[in-house]
Amino acid sequence: MQITKYKYTDIWPTNYAFGMWVWLAHRVTGVILAVYGLAHLVVISFATIGTKGTDFNDLMDFFSKPYILAFEVVLMAVAFFHVLNGFRIILFDLGIGVRVQKQIFIALMVVGAVLFSIAVWALLPAFS
Repeated sequence: MQITKYKYTDIWPTNYAFGMWVWLAHRVTGVILAVYGLAHLVVISFATIGTKGTDFNDLMDFFSKPYILAFEVVLMAVAFFHVLNGFRIILFDLGIGVRVQKQIFIALMVVGAVLFSIAVWALLPAFS
């Protein structure tokens, strides 16, 4: 009998398979997108309440700063991952590609990387 430091070694993160990490990343990105969506609605709603539109203009000036734009680029990467992995999950629910899940995931992430690169290239003028 093997004695281990942890009683439940099957739930220890180093024992997770590839699919478990993808599942976990999908859940984490979903929470990030939900929190961002809520924060976005709250911030924009309160900014429009300001007088003579000055609060909204100040907010837009703040959002055009380089570090905020960098945050939005990271958020875009999160959204690409979440959407494309969600599409993969829909395919599996329809019974398509169940036996080649890892290959479909990798193919969709390559597509996502290409789309992300195009989007970043299109946004480069905003950083200058």
